[in-house]
Amino acid sequence: MRKPLTLFISALLSLSLTPSYAETKPIKDWTIAVFLNADNNLDRYGMQDQKEMAKVGSNDYMNIVTLIDREKGPAQINYIEKDNIKKIKDLGELDMGDYKEFIKFVKFIKANYPAKHYSFTFWNHGSGWRNKSEKNIFKGISYDDSSNSYITTNQLNIALKEANKILGKKIDVLNFDACLMQMIEVAYACKDYADYMVGSEEIEPGFGSPYDAILAEVSHNITPRDLAVNWAKAYITSYSNGTQGKSSTTQSVLNLSKIDNLTDSISGVAKAVMSGKYGLALRQVSIRAQKYHYNDHKDLYDLLEKFKRASREDKSLLEALNKAQKAIKDTVIYNGYTGNSLENSNGIAIFFPANYILSDIYKDLDFSKKSMWDDMILDLAKKVQIEQLISTIKNGNLSALKFVVNRAKQNPSDPFNRTILTELNYLNSTENAVPAEIKEEFNSLLTELMAVLKK
Repeated sequence: MRKPLTLFISALLSLSLTPSYAETKPIKDWTIAVFLNADNNLDRYGMQDQKEMAKVGSNDYMNIVTLIDREKGPAQINYIEKDNIKKIKDLGELDMGDYKEFIKFVKFIKANYPAKHYSFTFWNHGSGWRNKSEKNIFKGISYDDSSNSYITTNQLNIALKEANKILGKKIDVLNFDACLMQMIEVAYACKDYADYMVGSEEIEPGFGSPYDAILAEVSHNITPRDLAVNWAKAYITSYSNGTQGKSSTTQSVLNLSKIDNLTDSISGVAKAVMSGKYGLALRQVSIRAQKYHYNDHKDLYDLLEKFKRASREDKSLLEALNKAQKAIKDTVIYNGYTGNSLENSNGIAIFFPANYILSDIYKDLDFSKKSMWDDMILDLAKKVQIEQLISTIKNGNLSALKFVVNRAKQNPSDPFNRTILTELNYLNSTENAVPAEIKEEFNSLLTELMAVLKK
């Protein structure tokens, strides 16, 4: 008789010690989850945003959950109730720059706060894609000052893929409450794992998204598209009417199902550009395209519009540009901005360095592997060299040609040498293209280059 009684008491104790967050929860219409990395100089804004969330709070049809890591402090999971931030779980010091922590967060959400629809936010500093120099790369999201780490664009792809496996579906709304993330390079990494993407082409003010205004619009039957659009509209309104201060901002919504078509159209532009000689011309017009915190972050639509000015009546290029601009309009389902300096923002940016320098890391992005955008930039770099070489020769200066010949001697197998030789032969066959006073030395250098390439 004692043994069954003991088992019964043990069972009761076991039930009483089970933490409430591990209990089976009802499946609500929405779970709004925020991966809130405040382990940096944004700490106070993270706390403020949770208070904004608490003005609305979770309800019968919506869970609001944050994983917050504070500056010089431990991380914890909070369930946001009306006027109350309820701590659910202590996590200790956490490396929020490790994409695996996001995956763990998704697992926790699925197990404890299941829903028909999910919105996940990456809250932090962001940089989209930034190629400062060949040896100094800044790009990604979720910068953690304690660990000095961050989630790269390729790691973001891995994290979202795992999230889909855990949830058994795509993320309905993927939000980046961070700077400079609304780029084609980032969108391509996310396209297979979320339906809609909300973010900013420009840097974001410290206050970020107005969570009270956003969450107040969530109803039990709101669609993912409407939630995404409402999110972006509330953001723009908050900086237009001054409720979060007056700042120059951007915010847009992308339909990620359209990214493949947009990427294909961008490759069409790249092919058309590479069929002509546009190195110097595109560099010049691109300077006037809408730019953001980094000069090489350009609004994609406006950049293509500026490309038209350099098309030289090239019908194939104009057709490709128009097709790509239409694809942008199909992809961007909402676009807003505040501030006159951002009036040519159209909702999605792209990396276009005026110096035409690309890092190997950029070329390793999935977007680069799929599209011909990186091939175009590298091709433009070569054509600029040729255009500048030809220009100096026409001006009676052979110093650049001497450099080319010496470089060819060091690396005769470089195929670029033969491209240069073709252009030089064309120049030589053009009447009066080479000034008479340098003609003899030009021919000597040309003969020397041909001899090097024949070896």
